[in-house]
Amino acid sequence: MIEVNTIDMAQKKFIAAEKAVQECEEHITTLSSLPSNPCVIQSVGNDRWLISSKEKPGIQIGVQIDEKTGAVTRINWRQVFE
Repeated sequence: MIEVNTIDMAQKKFIAAEKAVQECEEHITTLSSLPSNPCVIQSVGNDRWLISSKEKPGIQIGVQIDEKTGAVTRINWRQVFE
Protein backbone atom coordinates (compact mmCIF):
# COMPACT_ATOMS: atom_id res chain seq x y z
CA MET A 1 0.00 0.00 0.00
CA ILE A 2 2.86 2.40 0.80
CA GLU A 3 4.35 1.79 -2.66
CA VAL A 4 1.08 2.70 -4.40
CA ASN A 5 0.80 5.90 -2.33
CA THR A 6 4.42 6.81 -3.13
CA ILE A 7 3.86 6.30 -6.86
CA ASP A 8 0.64 8.34 -6.72
CA MET A 9 2.35 11.20 -4.87
CA ALA A 10 5.34 11.21 -7.24
CA GLN A 11 3.02 11.27 -10.26
CA LYS A 12 1.08 14.23 -8.84
CA LYS A 13 4.31 16.16 -8.22
CA PHE A 14 5.55 15.36 -11.73
CA ILE A 15 2.30 16.64 -13.24
CA ALA A 16 2.51 19.82 -11.12
CA ALA A 17 6.09 20.45 -12.34
CA GLU A 18 5.00 20.00 -15.98
CA LYS A 19 2.10 22.40 -15.48
CA ALA A 20 4.49 24.97 -13.97
CA VAL A 21 6.90 24.91 -16.93
CA GLN A 22 3.98 24.92 -19.35
CA GLU A 23 2.57 28.04 -17.68
CA CYS A 24 5.97 29.76 -17.90
CA GLU A 25 6.33 28.66 -21.53
CA GLU A 26 2.94 30.15 -22.42
CA HIS A 27 3.72 33.44 -20.65
CA ILE A 28 7.47 33.72 -21.22
CA THR A 29 7.19 37.14 -22.83
CA THR A 30 4.89 38.44 -20.06
CA LEU A 31 6.15 36.69 -16.92
CA SER A 32 5.68 39.81 -14.84
CA SER A 33 1.91 39.42 -15.30
CA LEU A 34 1.89 36.06 -13.49
CA PRO A 35 0.88 36.24 -9.82
CA SER A 36 3.89 34.08 -8.93
CA ASN A 37 6.75 32.71 -10.97
CA PRO A 38 6.92 28.91 -10.59
CA CYS A 39 10.04 28.62 -12.76
CA VAL A 40 13.67 29.53 -13.17
CA ILE A 41 14.37 30.98 -16.62
CA GLN A 42 17.82 31.29 -18.21
CA SER A 43 18.82 32.76 -21.54
CA VAL A 44 21.06 30.53 -23.64
CA GLY A 45 21.38 33.02 -26.52
CA ASN A 46 19.90 33.28 -30.02
CA ASP A 47 16.33 33.73 -28.71
CA ARG A 48 16.58 30.41 -26.83
CA TRP A 49 15.65 29.95 -23.19
CA LEU A 50 15.80 27.19 -20.58
CA ILE A 51 12.79 26.98 -18.29
CA SER A 52 13.16 24.86 -15.14
CA SER A 53 10.44 24.10 -12.63
CA LYS A 54 10.93 24.95 -9.00
CA GLU A 55 8.77 21.90 -8.22
CA LYS A 56 10.50 18.61 -7.51
CA PRO A 57 10.94 16.38 -9.41
CA GLY A 58 12.40 19.01 -11.69
CA ILE A 59 11.52 19.42 -15.34
CA GLN A 60 13.53 21.56 -17.73
CA ILE A 61 12.48 22.57 -21.23
CA GLY A 62 14.25 24.45 -23.96
CA VAL A 63 12.23 26.94 -25.99
CA GLN A 64 12.91 29.26 -28.88
CA ILE A 65 11.03 32.51 -29.39
CA ASP A 66 10.49 33.76 -32.93
CA GLU A 67 11.34 37.44 -32.62
CA LYS A 68 9.06 38.42 -35.53
CA THR A 69 5.90 36.61 -34.46
CA GLY A 70 6.56 36.04 -30.76
CA ALA A 71 5.70 32.35 -31.23
CA VAL A 72 7.27 30.05 -28.64
CA THR A 73 8.45 26.62 -29.80
CA ARG A 74 9.45 23.88 -27.38
CA ILE A 75 12.76 22.41 -28.53
CA ASN A 76 13.42 19.78 -25.90
CA TRP A 77 12.33 18.41 -22.55
CA ARG A 78 14.10 16.55 -19.77
CA GLN A 79 13.71 15.54 -16.18
CA VAL A 80 16.27 17.18 -13.91
CA PHE A 81 17.89 14.98 -11.28
CA GLU A 82 19.77 16.37 -8.30
